Amino acid sequence: NVEGVVPCTAGIIPYKLQHRTLGNIILHDFAGHSEYYSSHSAVIENLLQGSGGVFLIVVNILEKQPVKQLHQWLTVVTNEAQKALNQCHVIVIVSHKDEISNPFERRRRKEEIQEIIVRERCDSVFLDCRKLGGSGVDSFFNKLSSACESIRSTSGRNLSLYCHTMYGLLEERKENILTLSDVMSAGKDNDDYFIPDKREDVLDALDSLHSTGLISVLKSEDKVWVVVNKGILLTEVDGILFAPETFKEHVDIASNTGIVSVSGLTRLFPEYDPDMLICFFKNMELCQELNPSFLTMTNLHQLAVEAEEEGGIERRGERLLFFPCLLSSDRPDEMTSQVYQFGWCLQCTSKHHFFPPRYFHVLSLRLAYKMALPQEDHKLNRYCTFWKNGLYWLNGHGVGSLVEIVDESQCVLVMMSSEKGYSDNMVSLRRDVIGEVMSVYKESCPSLE
Repeated sequence: NVEGVVPCTAGIIPYKLQHRTLGNIILHDFAGHSEYYSSHSAVIENLLQGSGGVFLIVVNILEKQPVKQLHQWLTVVTNEAQKALNQCHVIVIVSHKDEISNPFERRRRKEEIQEIIVRERCDSVFLDCRKLGGSGVDSFFNKLSSACESIRSTSGRNLSLYCHTMYGLLEERKENILTLSDVMSAGKDNDDYFIPDKREDVLDALDSLHSTGLISVLKSEDKVWVVVNKGILLTEVDGILFAPETFKEHVDIASNTGIVSVSGLTRLFPEYDPDMLICFFKNMELCQELNPSFLTMTNLHQLAVEAEEEGGIERRGERLLFFPCLLSSDRPDEMTSQVYQFGWCLQCTSKHHFFPPRYFHVLSLRLAYKMALPQEDHKLNRYCTFWKNGLYWLNGHGVGSLVEIVDESQCVLVMMSSEKGYSDNMVSLRRDVIGEVMSVYKESCPSLE
C-alpha cells in the first residue's frame, strides 16, 4: 500500500519525476495483465522512437507462475528493445523472496528465475519491495542510476533553436492536442517565441521533435495534429480501450468481434477528434479501417450481427475499424475439415521463445488490409474467417489459405489448397503470404531464434 500509487490501473500511467539520484525521468507504470501484451508492445515501440529506456520487470516470486509471466514480458520487452534505435536496459526485480520460509524452496525458486535472467543477459535484483530500505534496495538504485546515466550519455540529441522554441511554445499551451493551424496561430500571437512563418518549416521543426519522442505528430491526408503529451493520450485511450474485464475501466466496445464503429469510439472518447484517434491507432498498427462491404463477407460480420441482436451498437452505414487484439473468438469448427495441398511453417528453435501476440495482430491487420482491396474487376469476392490466433480466406481465384499461430505460439503455420486448374495462382499467392509472414517477423520480433 504505497501512497499515491493505484493498483490495477488501466494500462499506462506516466509520471514525471525529479529524483535526486536518477535526475529528471518519465516513469511509465504499465499494467502487467496478459490482455495488454499487444497494446503495450505498440505503446513501448512508440515511446522508444525517440530515445532509449530502462525497463523494470517486477516479478512476485510467490505467484503461481512467476517463470511463465517473466518469459512472456521478457519476450515483449526484449523484442521492443532490440528494435529501438537507441540503447535500452532491462532490469528484472524479483520481489517477496523473504516471504518464503522454507530455505530449500526459496533456493529452488531463485535458481529457476536466475536461469532465465542469465540466459536473456539482463540485469537483476532480488528485493523485499514492501518496505523502504529493504535488503537490496541500495544495490537496485545503483543499477538503475547507472542505466539512466548510460542512456543520457548516448542519446545524442541535437535540436535546432527553432525546435527548442517550438517545444517551449507547445509546453505553455493548456491543450494537449493541437492542429497545425493552432500551432501557427499560437506562434503569431506570442511575442516570447519566434517560430517560422512557412508551414513547411513549422512541420520540419515538429517532425524533429517527433523523432526525439518529445511529442507525437499525426498526419492524415488533409490534417496534421500535434500531441504535446503522448502519455495522457496513451493512458486515457489505450489504457481504457484494452482494459481487461476485471478492471473497472473495462468497456465492451467490440463485443469480442474486433470490430469497433467510429461512432462507438466517439461516444467513448467525446473530447477527441475521431479522425485523430484513428490516425493515432493506425500509426501504432493497432487497427485498420476496413470496407464495410468486405466485412459482410467475413465471420466478423456475423459475430457483429449477433452482438447487435443482443443489444449491441447499430452498424449500418457506419465507418468500421478492425482491432485484432479485441477479437477473442476461438477457431471455428468448420476449419478442422479443410484439406490442404501445401504447408509451410516458421518455428521457434528455442523452447523459451514464442511469437508475441503483437506479431500476429500486425500480420492479420496487413493481410486483412490487402484482402479488403478491390480486385481487377472492382469486385470483392474474398470470403474470410478470422479468429483470435488465425485467419482463413478463399480468394475468388480458386485458392484457399490459412495462417495460424500454433504450438503454444511457437509456430506460424501457412497452409493452402487450390481447386483444379488453379495451381499457378497458389504458387504466386504463397510467395506473397510467406513474404508477409517473414517481413512482419523481421520487423516485430527480431530477438526470436
